[in-house]
Amino acid sequence: MISKEAQKSIKRFKRAATFIGFLVKSPKEMTPRRLRIGRLFNNLQGTVFPKVKGTTKEVIYLDDIRSFKISTPNSDPERILLYFHGGGYSLGSPESHYSLASYLADITKTVVYVPDYRLGPEYKFPAQLEDGIKSYKFLIDNLGYAPEQVAISGDSAGGHLALITLLKLKEDGVQLPSALALLSPWTDPGASGDTYTYEMADRDIMLGPLFKKIWKNGDQPYDYYLNQEDYDENDKYVVPLMGNYENCPPIMIQVGTEELLLSDSQRLRNVLKKDNCEHEYYEWKDMYHVFHVDVRMPETIEAFNQIGNFLRKHIGIKL
Repeated sequence: MISKEAQKSIKRFKRAATFIGFLVKSPKEMTPRRLRIGRLFNNLQGTVFPKVKGTTKEVIYLDDIRSFKISTPNSDPERILLYFHGGGYSLGSPESHYSLASYLADITKTVVYVPDYRLGPEYKFPAQLEDGIKSYKFLIDNLGYAPEQVAISGDSAGGHLALITLLKLKEDGVQLPSALALLSPWTDPGASGDTYTYEMADRDIMLGPLFKKIWKNGDQPYDYYLNQEDYDENDKYVVPLMGNYENCPPIMIQVGTEELLLSDSQRLRNVLKKDNCEHEYYEWKDMYHVFHVDVRMPETIEAFNQIGNFLRKHIGIKL
């Protein structure tokens, strides 16, 4: 049974979904004005949701990427979490995830860096991957952190970016981070998994209304940031399920049972098993897509404690 706070959260987000459903259109219908309003509305959650007492936020640049550096009195300055925000590669920012990052920093005892990586449709793929690589390398090459001090995390599209950043670093022979912690990662941009159904869309309070419009208009979920002619289901940087995770650092996955992207996490878990990549996998019963954004729920705090326990086992361990 989910908590009373979670029940209230679900009701609140259902009401918000009515407004979001009116505002956010499928890629072909999305006007620049609607997108600006959508981004402003999305940023509100990080502004109005609580932060840990004593949270400090510093605006810094990782290479040329504006970023938030977020810490609390519990943060260990030697333990770093590079966090890629979600938003389908078209929404989201350090502002939208400020509340989440505050609690994540406090509970996992890390300093969290949140890059404001480039979004579509203004910037098409691979701009996002380029920014992911630059962010990580700047932490190592310019700020002086060792790779074993750094873990990478991200939610939804940010989980996608965490995975493809890892795969690119591996391909380029760069020393890898200590671990990855993924929150409802987007691993299947072509929506081919078995939970991409209208039945699940009716249950998914966060993504369901948008996907119904996408399917109705014959769009693709990736159209916001990727040209259709560039979609290649066998390209690991487009579909990270196609990647090879042998000799990669440990990866944690958290996902709700009430979301279209459930099969994205289930299929990633199977890939990690096949590649003998150490991993931890958690399905949160009755939880919605990236429920972690609501830090008022006991479920969110427990999920962050899971991440904290995972990171304590791996940050600082030389691979």
